[in-house]
Amino acid sequence: MLLNDTPSLRQAGAADWPAIEALLLANKLPTEGAQAHLPTYLLAISNGEVVGCAGAEVYGHVAGTIALLRSVAIAPGLHKQGIGRLLVERLLQEARSRDIAALYLLTVTAPEYFAQYGFKRIKIEEAPQALKASAEFQGACPACAALMTLVLREAPVADGPLPVAVLGAGPVGLAAVAQLIERGLPFVALEAGATVGANLVDYGHVQLFSPWQFDVDPAMARLLLPTGWTAPPAAELPKAGEVVERVLKPFAALPQVAGALKLGARVVAVSREGFDKVKSAGRDQAAFLIRYEQGGEVHELRARAVIDATGTWNQPNPVGANGLHAIGETEAGAQIFYGIPDVTGAQRARYEGRRTLVVGAGHSAANALLALAELARQSPGTRLAWAVRTPTLQRVFGGGDADALPARGALGTSLRRLHDGGALEFFAGLRITRIERVGGQLRLSGLDPKQQPVVVDGVDEIICATGQRPDLSLASELRVKLDPWLESTEALGPLIDPNLHSCGTVRPHGHRELAHPEPGFYTVGVKSYGRAPTFLMATGFEQARSVVAAIAGDLTAADRVELELPETGVCSVNLAVEGEASGCCGPAAVVAVAAPKSGCGPSSCAPKPAPERASRCCG
Repeated sequence: MLLNDTPSLRQAGAADWPAIEALLLANKLPTEGAQAHLPTYLLAISNGEVVGCAGAEVYGHVAGTIALLRSVAIAPGLHKQGIGRLLVERLLQEARSRDIAALYLLTVTAPEYFAQYGFKRIKIEEAPQALKASAEFQGACPACAALMTLVLREAPVADGPLPVAVLGAGPVGLAAVAQLIERGLPFVALEAGATVGANLVDYGHVQLFSPWQFDVDPAMARLLLPTGWTAPPAAELPKAGEVVERVLKPFAALPQVAGALKLGARVVAVSREGFDKVKSAGRDQAAFLIRYEQGGEVHELRARAVIDATGTWNQPNPVGANGLHAIGETEAGAQIFYGIPDVTGAQRARYEGRRTLVVGAGHSAANALLALAELARQSPGTRLAWAVRTPTLQRVFGGGDADALPARGALGTSLRRLHDGGALEFFAGLRITRIERVGGQLRLSGLDPKQQPVVVDGVDEIICATGQRPDLSLASELRVKLDPWLESTEALGPLIDPNLHSCGTVRPHGHRELAHPEPGFYTVGVKSYGRAPTFLMATGFEQARSVVAAIAGDLTAADRVELELPETGVCSVNLAVEGEASGCCGPAAVVAVAAPKSGCGPSSCAPKPAPERASRCCG
């Protein structure tokens, strides 16, 4: 069979997989892992049919970006007509334009063919760690295959080991520091606050619902134990401030930590040295440049990798229901507290004998309401009101006795009891659009679930507990990939989308889900969840362990799952109301964790279609 003309080339798409699979099978080439890398495949098209394909799986790492050339396949009867050469030469051209450092391939029958392009055989053990996790290296390609490489760009000689920059010295940032110490990697940790765990200090009076066993990173504990430090009782519930005093501060005082920790250092931007976001050639070889302010001066430091653990606490969501501040919200700021005030302690005078409206439906709102109720018992003139945007409260009240964290379940149960007891005014489904000053008080206007106007007069104080959002400005000159509506790392979006499920039991994840197109840049901790509300400290510890292992080049450890999360006992598929998307956190991925004890497994909920993200779930 002869071609009538030269085939055209185009990038593959999801709909091309059946044709690609048929080509691979016809050429007796492995198909495992190929479908996951379709965007890197190039197709040869003749008369509207796919007559050839070739792929280049791209793997980024701190030292450079490499690619695995695979699946060079030509339709039967069309061999030796230049289709393979056309595909390979285009892939080489694109690799050079994208500044790929080196190409690798595994072949059984064609080492001589690829040698004509400059590929040379190397020992299989010389393969980069990044490639060893690929489907071909994990068994798709026969063990007898030859490993070949083509160096496209020699790596420059380093001018000395650069540190890993850890942004944020809260529990997760310091967990990353502990992992870096154990692996002998140099680091610098930058914390905007005057102390480590500054965000926890801000709500230090609040009792956490997760006991100590989930609040102490194992690596931090290992480094503290030789100093005579005693681990807190595993089953006890600490206050947020106690985590700082009993764990974070002692860890920060260790000599190997204190010497690389900068307090009062607020990061304002991260970039690549000499590169803006647009420029590609040589980008992955450039050091990261971290600009920060400390002591009234601007400083810069260079780093080999960046772990962003800056959190979201200082970026509160507004009272306004549409993501924007309600009209007049800024002007009324003196009477609005964003977060969880110390109602019965340091800020008692602000709320005692006054009428306070709490806006929000999460754990922060529950803590504020229960504290106000206690203040009202002590000071009868104190009144409290509660406004939530959702018309249904089952998710708000949580899983009760079904929650694997008893204190979390009890928090929701206490809130339900407060609500049902009539000790507060309640506004269900209220979407606040305007806040006005009337005398010394506030008037709030909004809409109810039926779009009817609602006015709430005579409010002295507002506690806004509507959640937080990430500060995306730090990485505006980096190539990041975010979920379009949660602003989490893109791969986490399907697992944590509150439109589909409210489960705290998110599938274990690590460096692959936390990485970005910018090699060496990772988002960890609550910031990795973006605007999603369900995050546990233990999740961040596991994230830090996996990410540091990946930076160290230990992909075996980085890909290993070492986390079992307690379930909430409530799944949003059971909470669906008319007009609200539902979801299911169905069967867990095959990972090395114990099976769930209860909650939203396949026997308790069945997935229903939801607009746009019907298939995005935590199973």
